[in-house]
Amino acid sequence: MTTRQVSPPAVMAVTLAEAKAQLRIEADDTAFDAQLAIWIAGITREAEHATGRAFVNRAMRVTLDAFPDAIRLSAPTFSVESIKFVDANDQQQTLDPADYYADTVTEPGYAIAASGKAWPTTAARVNVVTVDYTAGYGPDATTVPDAARLYILARLAELWDPIVKEFKETVRSNFVGRLLDSLRVYG
Repeated sequence: MTTRQVSPPAVMAVTLAEAKAQLRIEADDTAFDAQLAIWIAGITREAEHATGRAFVNRAMRVTLDAFPDAIRLSAPTFSVESIKFVDANDQQQTLDPADYYADTVTEPGYAIAASGKAWPTTAARVNVVTVDYTAGYGPDATTVPDAARLYILARLAELWDPIVKEFKETVRSNFVGRLLDSLRVYG
């Protein structure tokens, strides 16, 4: 099974304006905008990796060699756009959404055959099942959990401010790292 991001989120989990306010940079000062955007993106990726979640919606794809009982998706799963497969005659097919159930409540999400249905037979080769879906809490920063947003802003302040940058762990940095605990996906 291979899971990969097809396209990045359109926006970050923290806005540039929020980052500037956190760092006490005037809103109309654009000298650091490009650098801040890189830092926000990097810290967001760090937090998403640590939690096993996608914060802002983005297109994802799972590719499999056959249909398993349940197809594991990312957390949180926002929607499933399509499930395609190569049939026993080597023809690509798209499953009717009525033939599968997209579990967007469980974390991580799953796609399973609909009640009373079974997954179709696939060609006997690699990469025959493709699931395209959207992972994330929603389309913008307002849908991201507060703990994640606070983590991103606090890490940005820690890494940006030379007074805070130290090579040892502090009470403050330990607190920041614990913010993500409630968001971690296990299993």
